[in-house]
Amino acid sequence: MFKNLLGYWYLKKKISSGFLGEGLVSLKSKKLNNFYYEEKSLIYKKDNENTISGYQKFDIIQSKNFIKFYFLLGEKKNKIYQKFNNNLKEDLVSWYFCKKDTYKTYLRVINNNLFKIDHLITGPNKRILIQNTYYRSSINN
Repeated sequence: MFKNLLGYWYLKKKISSGFLGEGLVSLKSKKLNNFYYEEKSLIYKKDNENTISGYQKFDIIQSKNFIKFYFLLGEKKNKIYQKFNNNLKEDLVSWYFCKKDTYKTYLRVINNNLFKIDHLITGPNKRILIQNTYYRSSINN
């Protein structure tokens, strides 16, 4: 799946708490079935000029049965973040638990020029939906 998604992507974020975001993502091949994800984004509140810089890096390992995302930054470096059952006939779903919060993540490839990763984060007094849509960047041409 990811070998068809290599390259640069324009990212649009929509966060249910009234925030929006945009940025660039690169997906590179490290070796067979091992990929590198790097995201540089800006997040902002509607009708507000202040922005928050976002930066994320993940290793992605794809096998016949699973797709695993590993943290490459912070205290959880090299620990698993998401593990999807590699059943390409339906949307891929993964769960991650962080203290009292639960991250339910959906990964859906629409075509080689568009894919989505959505996170539903729930916890005590918390319910946040982060919708990430990735569009093939013209940098690839």
